[in-house]
Amino acid sequence: MTTDTPADVRVTHSWNRIVEWLAEYAPPSYATLNPSASDDEIAALEEALGVSVPEELKALWGLSAGEDGVDGSGLMLGNWALMPLDAVIEVYQLQMRFQEEDGEDEDALVLWKPSWIPFCSFNPDDTVYGLYLNGESGEVCKWTRFGEREREYESLPAYLELMAVSLEAPLAAAGPEKPGMMGGALVWGPPLDEERRGQWVRHLGQAPPRHPAKTLGAIREALPGDERAEFDEQRDALDLVDPETVAAFRDHWWERAVQAQEELEDDVAAALGGNIMVQPGHKLAPEYEATLPAAIRHLPPSMDDIRAALRHESVRARFDREFMDAIPPHYPALLLRWWDMARLMADPRGDRAVRAVINGRHASG
Repeated sequence: MTTDTPADVRVTHSWNRIVEWLAEYAPPSYATLNPSASDDEIAALEEALGVSVPEELKALWGLSAGEDGVDGSGLMLGNWALMPLDAVIEVYQLQMRFQEEDGEDEDALVLWKPSWIPFCSFNPDDTVYGLYLNGESGEVCKWTRFGEREREYESLPAYLELMAVSLEAPLAAAGPEKPGMMGGALVWGPPLDEERRGQWVRHLGQAPPRHPAKTLGAIREALPGDERAEFDEQRDALDLVDPETVAAFRDHWWERAVQAQEELEDDVAAALGGNIMVQPGHKLAPEYEATLPAAIRHLPPSMDDIRAALRHESVRARFDREFMDAIPPHYPALLLRWWDMARLMADPRGDRAVRAVINGRHASG
């Protein structure tokens, strides 16, 4: 995408690539992303700050308004965490107060300007360091608790494009930070901490596994929600000093997790197989229901709301194709089916199943 393309369009394109990669390779990180911010929420933020937010930053927040992080780490390039809007307001107002307190001294260091909008922090709970967008120059700069203000990237689109390319082509990633995994989550590394460095695995672009890893945590996540209590009960009763017992337990539940994943893929494949009236109709666990965009929590959803909730370009393309091929009498049923699909994708299990079918990794029985 050339630099002649508007900045907000470049941000949207890059972020969609990043989110699609996260869903495919790092579901725990993908699951921490907050829903998109509404126009009203961004307008309320602008009112609280007293300045206008650049369009490229509005575009980013209109896709994902922050993240919760995994084990205290953010997912952004450089291991920064994308800040929720309330944290943006808090940091901005705090920095402006610092500036006003020092403003009477003409020789004092400029700590903050009204056009500097923070958007990333050191981690989800530590906002004394971070990245801000200079609304005058468009540059992405770093602030620290020591008053340092340094240019890091040419622009927000350039930062996100570098992140997207580094994820998609990790062996060609520029700069010292390489994408890797810890516990299935994205961590840029190698980490400086020796213990974390020993746990970090560099991502080399290998294809994502269709089935869960043979670890108890991954197996549990891949199970249907109503089977996890039984899994937990049996796991807690295990004799952990007996490796054969542990292996038998793990193998049994891994086979069940694989079976459940394939059953879900079969349901999705049936729904996408041409019968416009088929609907998966799966209920979500409360923790995933809570992550849904408000616009698709309840019926009836609009086409635009459903399309935005699908989040992945490959899935959206399938939705667009089906909608273009449908005839008007079928529109209500088609929207209901895709509304159900969008809801299903809030659960990492459902997300994997839908993408396996869309991307041809599901083999029909």
